[in-house]
Amino acid sequence: MRYEVVISCALDGGYNRAPIGVHFRDRDVNLYLYEGSHTYQILKREDYFVVNVTSPYLIAQSVYDDEGNYSTIEYNSTILPYISEAYKIYVVKIVKRRFKDLRDEYGDTQLMGIQGRILLERDINNPPLTPYSRADGLIVEMAVLYSRLAIVKGEKREEIVRRMKEYFEIIKKVGDKRYIQLGERFLEEVKKYK
Repeated sequence: MRYEVVISCALDGGYNRAPIGVHFRDRDVNLYLYEGSHTYQILKREDYFVVNVTSPYLIAQSVYDDEGNYSTIEYNSTILPYISEAYKIYVVKIVKRRFKDLRDEYGDTQLMGIQGRILLERDINNPPLTPYSRADGLIVEMAVLYSRLAIVKGEKREEIVRRMKEYFEIIKKVGDKRYIQLGERFLEEVKKYK
């Protein structure tokens, strides 16, 4: 099963975070990164990263930028950032990278497949025990759609915007203020792609 997490890593003293879908199998972590992202460029050069298990809200919020509350952990003389609000973290060493050209509904790009090995696992914060809200899943879906806007055009972009607006109407009914503000921010950013 693929899980939505936030990957954090560092390069030249700067911190990066990005929502990514990862597969866990025993002590292995597998993920795919599209060429053009900061995370792609960093993990092409660096051998360690942190998997942050976070709230759906933080997953969605991480689409925008690298700002946030970070703490660090040292492993094997390497200082790695993690999100301070994470519930759990995994320090991962990259053991294999595979590159392939990809043509899909979003166009032509290069994809980097990463196989990593979990070296350290640590509980950071206890997750809150709250009932599930549909806003959790929908804000993550809005973030995924938003992240694809820059690579699509025409009818495909219009379809993505339509779906984002549809999800936002539900978020306004079932989400709290933070979710509504983040959804509004996604829709405001859509305007720059017209």
